[in-house]
Amino acid sequence: MNIRMALLGQDKRKTQQRRVVVVGAGSAGAVIASRLSQNKDLDVLLLESGPDVAAAFEVDGIGSTNFVDALEVANRNLRIPVRRTASQDLSDYVRGTGTGGSSSVNAMVGMWGMASDYDRWERDLGCDGWSWRDVAPVFANLSIPLRTTLPSEWGNVDRALVEAATDLGFERRDDLSTAPLAGRGVGAVSLTCVDGRRASVNDVYLEPARSRTNLKIRGNSAVVRLNLHGNVAVGVHLADGSDIDADAVVVCAGAIATPQILLHTKIQRSGIGQGVKDHPAVAFTLALKEPSEAQFAISALLRTSSTSTGKNHESSQTDKGDIHLLPLNHTTANDNMHGAMFAAVMRVHSTGSITGANVDLNLLSDERDMCVMTEATSMLATMVERGSFDAIANSVSIEPTSENMQEWLLNNVGSYSHIGCSSKMGAVTDDDAVVDTSGKVIGYSGVWVCDASIFPDLPTSNTHLPVVMMAERISQRISESLLSN
Repeated sequence: MNIRMALLGQDKRKTQQRRVVVVGAGSAGAVIASRLSQNKDLDVLLLESGPDVAAAFEVDGIGSTNFVDALEVANRNLRIPVRRTASQDLSDYVRGTGTGGSSSVNAMVGMWGMASDYDRWERDLGCDGWSWRDVAPVFANLSIPLRTTLPSEWGNVDRALVEAATDLGFERRDDLSTAPLAGRGVGAVSLTCVDGRRASVNDVYLEPARSRTNLKIRGNSAVVRLNLHGNVAVGVHLADGSDIDADAVVVCAGAIATPQILLHTKIQRSGIGQGVKDHPAVAFTLALKEPSEAQFAISALLRTSSTSTGKNHESSQTDKGDIHLLPLNHTTANDNMHGAMFAAVMRVHSTGSITGANVDLNLLSDERDMCVMTEATSMLATMVERGSFDAIANSVSIEPTSENMQEWLLNNVGSYSHIGCSSKMGAVTDDDAVVDTSGKVIGYSGVWVCDASIFPDLPTSNTHLPVVMMAERISQRISESLLSN
């Protein structure tokens, strides 16, 4: 009888679903929850700190193909106080909240980055299996739709940039979003939208999965920390004081909240909250002569490589794509008489930190970033002085001079809101790495991390699609690990 009961118990355990809690329903969490729930042997609970809103009930602003409309939806935008440089006071850093996360409010520019980004991850940063040859097929097959804008859809600021850049000798390219070797060019961007609507991860990944009986989505369920038994994750502790048991936990709360959760959990990895990076950016405001009627706030982009060869600076590699000039056809949903031009540094060396509630980006603290930001700002000033901008704008807010440029930048630089690298991926022998190349927290069982926090370095692109790519790959690793035990 005892033998028979033991065998029955084994059969029951084999058929019992394993509970996986996914923390955060943004660009990574929505993908991972969707992919894991495709396996009926897993019981997936997706916890989101903001509201859970099915696509059919989204407000117009979130579904709009004009991202400035989404930024007006109060309960879908979380404003976190951060310090951008030592010269600046705390200011708001906007992150998306609710199902879809920042993919529901971002600028929708979908980019893969440069092939050299991912080759460097493998070659120099200990991330075996993450080279361009490994990730390129995943990018090419992502479920997120990309719509390349047409010149007939461009706004006045888009057209002014493309005309000025081509006059200055830049090649016209309309594949900058997905061309991994094109370090220099100007032209259309690709946006994450389809059929006149934003395509967030809520739309693309969660909607088809909502009917699955082994997937549950709970909104307004902020996670404070993981519950551990020794070095094994056994569940999560929520802000409301409740606990949820789990066989595995996947933390996808974003590059700010994820290290905060790991720190509250007292995970013993020195790299948590360290090495934080973002793409620094400055903007010149344009007072437009005619109201902007552009369908998209952003439709074009100039990408080029810096020529800086100063002390401690990288060589004059021509394909690094480390400068972006980006047009904005209108600045808010209620103001179509102002546009803007941005200059951004896309290959970053300065690092900041996240300690508890304190977020310090420390932008431009590395001499190399300041050097490239100065070059990019000067390039932007030259660009907006061209006749194509005179034709569309009454005035341009150009404040810095060569004499006060660095001081002005430290006081005024913002960022592309591409924060990452705060719990980086690397080799298990790297003391600064938090997760291994499968996203598993080093030295712990049953806990993975996947979001922009685990970037070993920022790609030279918008970060949304690289995060989705990582989530596609890491979800497979998690499934294999859970179902093999």
